[in-house]
Amino acid sequence: MSTSNAQAFPLEASEDITIPRPADWTRQDTEGTDMVLLSPPVRAGVFRPNVVVTSQPYEGSIAKLSTFAMAAALGELTSPHLIACNIWPHPAGDGRQIEYTHQMGNQILHVQRWTFAVDGKAVDVTATCSSTQLTAIDELFGYMAANIEFRKAA
Repeated sequence: MSTSNAQAFPLEASEDITIPRPADWTRQDTEGTDMVLLSPPVRAGVFRPNVVVTSQPYEGSIAKLSTFAMAAALGELTSPHLIACNIWPHPAGDGRQIEYTHQMGNQILHVQRWTFAVDGKAVDVTATCSSTQLTAIDELFGYMAANIEFRKAA
């Protein structure tokens, strides 16, 4: 999907953020998350790309938060490989982009995670696809992340 047509990206909102959703993707309510966006259905045995938004109270630094996120990935996943942890500049305050792979069944999944510490909350936006899908979806994930907007705390 081309990211050049903003009309093809209606906005989805959680309590904390808005994020563009490709028109052919769907939103799913899943317990323990603020929002799950799913790509169109795929055939059996193929990973369905998705974006998951979560948040929780947090008063610490973004440096500490990104350390927690990387430690969780390395400690909880099968065969994780950390690729990068970069500063992610954002008008609401610098976040971190953490990129890694891990194994799930017979597939290698590629994860791009944008983590922010904003207004007393930790907000994570996690985009996942199989490593074989990355070249087709990487630009889309980048577009979605670049257009995250934080909603003002009430």
